[in-house]
Amino acid sequence: MPLGAPFKSIAVWDGVEERFRRRLALWKRQYLSKGGRATLIRSTLLNLPIYLMSLLCLPSSVRRRLEKIQRDFLWGGGNLERKPHLVRWELVCLSKKKGGLGLKCLSILNKALLAKWNFRFANEREALWNQVIRGKYGEVRVGWCSLEVREPHGMGLWKGIRMDWELVSDRMVFIVGNGRRVRFWRDTWCGDSPLCVSFPSLFALTADKEAWVADIWDPLAEGGWGGWNPCFLRAFNDWEVEEVERFLGRLHGKRVLENVEDTVSWTETKSGKFSVKSLYCALEAGGSSLFPSNYIWHVNVQPKISFFAWEATWGKALTLDMVQKRVWALANRCFMCLEEEETIDHLLLHCSRTRILWDLLFTLFGVTWVLPSLVRETLLS
Repeated sequence: MPLGAPFKSIAVWDGVEERFRRRLALWKRQYLSKGGRATLIRSTLLNLPIYLMSLLCLPSSVRRRLEKIQRDFLWGGGNLERKPHLVRWELVCLSKKKGGLGLKCLSILNKALLAKWNFRFANEREALWNQVIRGKYGEVRVGWCSLEVREPHGMGLWKGIRMDWELVSDRMVFIVGNGRRVRFWRDTWCGDSPLCVSFPSLFALTADKEAWVADIWDPLAEGGWGGWNPCFLRAFNDWEVEEVERFLGRLHGKRVLENVEDTVSWTETKSGKFSVKSLYCALEAGGSSLFPSNYIWHVNVQPKISFFAWEATWGKALTLDMVQKRVWALANRCFMCLEEEETIDHLLLHCSRTRILWDLLFTLFGVTWVLPSLVRETLLS
């Protein structure tokens, strides 16, 4: 993006949209199978708009136009012709494991890319850009994030990034160093939840609910080894002793390191480092937990065959029953057996002509099996 560019203007995205149209030109679709089209869409999305989407909020109008370019390229159609889009776009944009094609949802990808700056703001306190942001907007939570931008007009660059701070804060934990920037009771630093949530009755009795970890740590306790010394308003009753023991067990092994700064760790990756992919997967919703993706995509066949198997598994192949649902007046009869209505499950499993092939395969491999009613159930079983 050139210096001084009007980043709040939709015109900033004109170059991205133009390159999208050029890479996904409809004439290219004629020479590619649907599997090949999906592959080209994925590569186009990864190469073209990522830089801008990692800095700016993607306007809804631009997102809709970019998605239409992708849909028309995948399924066909455009301004001059209409072709059926067999599977809704929300399902297409799911990961293959959840039953989609593995294309990226632009709005979720944009949020995940912008969220990276919030995580970097929490960790890169000495960076020049961080100091500029803190100098302009101020900071809260002792510098883990900036103040929320509340300018009376416009849409500042950082304002769009700061809006999604909660997406990051809900998925990070604190790594205690000197303990001066981590709250003992309210921050997630000891276990998977804050101590005020894990031990609500003890939290109600504490003398200082906003204490820092450094305030509770006594470096001279236990003969100079250091230990925890939280202050409570009264002595514990007999029935509270068990919870106190669990509380002390949670703290066991945790120490304050005087010369080490507090940091944050990302919970969605094993390494604790933020990744756009991990946040995207966390934000991705829907789909099916029982989808035979391994038998569709992880096999040594051409992409167009895998794509057809994907359509058939969802029951969305363009058979006569699907054509009838789109208000086209056609007689629905299987052209192979001339006995039943044509559906994808009938064509691939239950047609009398198809059953001849199945019986031949079963005999060849010595298998005795009753075919399920659906293609999806067949692959899952």
